[in-house]
Amino acid sequence: MRTAYSESGRHQRRPTALVTGATSGIGLAVTRDLATDHDLILLARTATDLDELASVLGEDSGAGVRTCAVDLTDDEALATAIGELDLADLDVLVNSAGVESSGPVEELSPTRWRDVLDLDLVSVAHLTGLLLPALRQARGLVVMINSGAGLRARPGQALYCAAKAGLRALTDVLREEERGRVRVTTVYPGRVDTPMQRRAHRERSRRLHAEGSKARHYRAADHMTTTSVASTVRLAVDMPVDAVVEDLSVRPADML
Repeated sequence: MRTAYSESGRHQRRPTALVTGATSGIGLAVTRDLATDHDLILLARTATDLDELASVLGEDSGAGVRTCAVDLTDDEALATAIGELDLADLDVLVNSAGVESSGPVEELSPTRWRDVLDLDLVSVAHLTGLLLPALRQARGLVVMINSGAGLRARPGQALYCAAKAGLRALTDVLREEERGRVRVTTVYPGRVDTPMQRRAHRERSRRLHAEGSKARHYRAADHMTTTSVASTVRLAVDMPVDAVVEDLSVRPADML
């Protein structure tokens, strides 16, 4: 996997935030929100998407933006990329990248288990560990974007629930290990209208159709927007350094 860097925007004395999964879904909404008052380091797989986003953010907000196109599951490439960033300090880390996988246990292959756990859990632990020295220096904040699946198990969601429950345990341990040095917040969103959610709905619908059952039609209005989740992240980011919101659950209000 190629690792690429670019810079856009005017350098300012702002806090710095690093966001994974920055070009889509919740990660993109968080990135746009933080650009108003943070310099940014954006991680995703595709360099062209990152460069386009960096250009737009630099023009619209004046934020300093660095991008890094890297496969988070490539341990050596990720370590090299973070080393090349040469971060003395880091104010905010938002771990947003992830993937969902559904299906009954008997249909999940070992390869699929490893692929999802590698991105949703192992790479998060690896990246966070690499950045802890810089986070400690800034008395920074780690935000883990989890899911309601990390709190409740559902049939047909064994892999995703296992990954997110593991992320919850990782985050809880990290919080205690770093207490007094780094603040740690978990955000547990409910249904969010994202490309990943739409793909997951299509997959579930195909499975139900094959079983002779009828699936519910997907309605964006039944879901939160990604900007609502970004507002939840903002709540954690804006807390004074002497306090931390440790767990935030946010659900659709069903008001529309």
